[in-house]
Amino acid sequence: MKKRSPFSAGIEKPAEKTDNPFSCWLPVRTGILSMFILRRLFSGIRLSSELKTAIGNLPKDAVVVYASKNKSYFEFLCYYTLYMQTKLPYPQLGFDCHVRIWQPIGRLMRIAIVQMRFFLRHFSFRDPYRAGFIRDEITKGTNAFLPLVEKRDFNRRFIKSKTDPIRHLIDIQRTQKRPICIVPQLMFFSKLPASTRPTLTDIFFGSPQKPGRLRRLATLLSKPGNIFIEVSDPINLKELLENGENRGRSTEYLTLKLRRDLLSQINAHRKSITGPTIKTPEEIRQEILTGEELRQFMGTYADRRQMTIDQTHREAMGYVNEIASNYSPAFINIVHRVTGRLLNTLFESVSFSPESLSDIKRISRKGPIIFMPAHKSHMDSLLLAYTLYDNHMPCPHVFAGKNLAFWPMAPLLRRVGAFFVRRSFKGAVFYAKVFSAYVFRVLKEGFNIAVYIEGTRSRSGKLLQPQLGMLSILLHAFFEGACRDLSFVPVFIAYDRIPDEGAYLNEISGGKKVPESFLQMFKAKRILKNRYGSVHLNFGPPLDLNDLLAEQGLTGAVISSKQQTRLCREIGARMMHAIDRQTVVTPQSLVAGALLSGGRDLIHRNEIGFRIASSMSLLWAQGACLADVLADNHPSAVDSAFNHYRGRKFIQWIDSQTPGQGRQDAWRVVENRRNALDYYKNISMCHFVPAAFTALAILEKDAFQFSATDLHDTYRHLQNLFIEEFNPDPIHPPAYIVRKTVKAFIDNAILVPHPTMPDTYNLSSEGFRKLIFFAGYIEPFIESYRTALVYFSKNRRNRHHKAKMLKKMLTIGNRMIRQGEIRLRESISKANYDNAIGFFSKNGVRGSEDEEQVRRWNETLVHYQNLISR
Repeated sequence: MKKRSPFSAGIEKPAEKTDNPFSCWLPVRTGILSMFILRRLFSGIRLSSELKTAIGNLPKDAVVVYASKNKSYFEFLCYYTLYMQTKLPYPQLGFDCHVRIWQPIGRLMRIAIVQMRFFLRHFSFRDPYRAGFIRDEITKGTNAFLPLVEKRDFNRRFIKSKTDPIRHLIDIQRTQKRPICIVPQLMFFSKLPASTRPTLTDIFFGSPQKPGRLRRLATLLSKPGNIFIEVSDPINLKELLENGENRGRSTEYLTLKLRRDLLSQINAHRKSITGPTIKTPEEIRQEILTGEELRQFMGTYADRRQMTIDQTHREAMGYVNEIASNYSPAFINIVHRVTGRLLNTLFESVSFSPESLSDIKRISRKGPIIFMPAHKSHMDSLLLAYTLYDNHMPCPHVFAGKNLAFWPMAPLLRRVGAFFVRRSFKGAVFYAKVFSAYVFRVLKEGFNIAVYIEGTRSRSGKLLQPQLGMLSILLHAFFEGACRDLSFVPVFIAYDRIPDEGAYLNEISGGKKVPESFLQMFKAKRILKNRYGSVHLNFGPPLDLNDLLAEQGLTGAVISSKQQTRLCREIGARMMHAIDRQTVVTPQSLVAGALLSGGRDLIHRNEIGFRIASSMSLLWAQGACLADVLADNHPSAVDSAFNHYRGRKFIQWIDSQTPGQGRQDAWRVVENRRNALDYYKNISMCHFVPAAFTALAILEKDAFQFSATDLHDTYRHLQNLFIEEFNPDPIHPPAYIVRKTVKAFIDNAILVPHPTMPDTYNLSSEGFRKLIFFAGYIEPFIESYRTALVYFSKNRRNRHHKAKMLKKMLTIGNRMIRQGEIRLRESISKANYDNAIGFFSKNGVRGSEDEEQVRRWNETLVHYQNLISR
């Protein structure tokens, strides 16, 4: 007898039993014409990429039972046909599904004869459960299709006492060792969520979520690409029964629990793809304004301002209209198609990790997701929404600045989920309360939200400091009971070339920001004339709020305002660090760092090769995220990046004569393009900061042998000095980071462990050169801070407002570079000066009165710069 392979049920032709013929079983071959029709009919339906992974992870000898929410012959035949074609275990047995039209004629006649004979003897038709047919097929390993709900379900099982298929499966599993795995399946005919306002079409032909036969057939024939199949987390029935909680439980209890859990899982999975039920704007407004917390505040507010309740309601309504989105799934579907064409025009590719998205989709079934992307461009929201929607997740609502609420963009943005927030809530307590009530309602409905935690786009390329106001509002809504769980997902979006580059360079050099308007939007059409390379989206591991509360011992506790503030800061710090960890190193960013770090205008080919090799070794040792082209073939990617910068006239290719070495090829950095290169260098700066700090700490020792413990104080001092520039690791102390960086330096052949003395290292012959290169990454910031100190030394406290201070610093920076006091043009940066003001103000330097502190800080900065430039 031939041995059956794993999942062989339905793949090999089983022996057909003529004494127990039932129409709930389909043979492998239903006839040439039948198979041709079925294959052509279902050929356009898309299968989830997770399906093969989910099936492949099941035990090799498992019987696969595909569970669907509703009884549907359409789904049974679809799974039977498509899975057979794709060499997956396909269902031949349909619980309570009697398929007659697709049976071979000979078998159909035998079924009719046998059933008729049985009827004449017993005055009832033969039941596959009582006849043992279902048990025999499952025991043999035949895969099956299981509908969980049908119209006559209650009547059959609770009144007529017909066999419950789930109970039957549990009874079978109790008597056999082979596991039965139930795999929930979902078939979608549309991504549109349910609506509280059904149309006439929905009434007569079924909704897009649950179409009737005519609508289903029309979709299959006219738009088969709209139909797709998703798989949810499988349930191993054997493991379920062996679970300690279920031992000793009655079969009836386990049947009810399993059906309830499967239905809950399928419903949550469907909601994670389509989003929650869409309510009308009027319903949303009513629910916001009738909320208990807001009503109490409005009563107090009216008394304090001596206003009537009607006046207060009108003011609140005005705020809601100013804030609220007008979420339209149908409009989002149209925008998705337009966005796809736009992205194909602007970019060569948009890459992301499907595995990371699958994890996020799974987490989203527990509660709303808060996406926290790094903010690089106005394109970020389009790219994030497009990627999510294209991968069967709903478009998130987006915190959008009030500056974007101009005509005609405001109504369009509202329809794709944007809701608008003022830059400041200062003096607007009522507005803040209404805004908090709106966010509460968005979370209560179950929508995902995208929040730019930096608060604005980064003009320098690197990550900014977190702005915690929006995060605080989200946490307040959670603790007020808006949702049972909340997950935060860090997202990094990297561009080979940033579309907003020109505007950023103008602003960072002191130019005024041009406000967003219809005219500016019209002028922006010029970006369509260029291509911007590839875009890389990196989704980090979700941070589950309930898990964090459990970690800190706050589960079930009443959270005080101080604890909530601490928690807000903790989440903000973790998110910023997580975004840093997800930063994608692009070839353009790698090459920009190699060109600029070291401060030379002329870099020879050998020196460039040395810097690129050192950077790649460090990035590999750290496990940094690399763009695919860089990871696959970094020499080719680096060459392309050099050609890209050469074509844009950022660098020039020249021949140079070096004494003693003859003629060498070299690159020259064009002076007025250093700021642009600095932007791209800063994108991946976070991966080089630990190396730069550790390198400076080693250089300060001025010895070829040292202990790692000797580096801790200097590293900690540098971390505090540049706390406004770089987000520190909120979990690991400097000692841990130094130890980890030292290990990377050993892998990079910079350091050699001492053979006999523990925790002691020797500097290699090439190590000093590499340390100078890595330390050079922070030299522009040192020069920027020195420039800020020159301003403070010449101006008394509070002499100028901040904008004037920045303007003065830019003037001082330009004078210092002309006089040779500083050497890097990229250090003349409005963003760096802004952070320097913040740091020195917090550390007692506000003007010429603080002469001693200015002198001390300047000596420190000059000391570090001398270590780099010697």
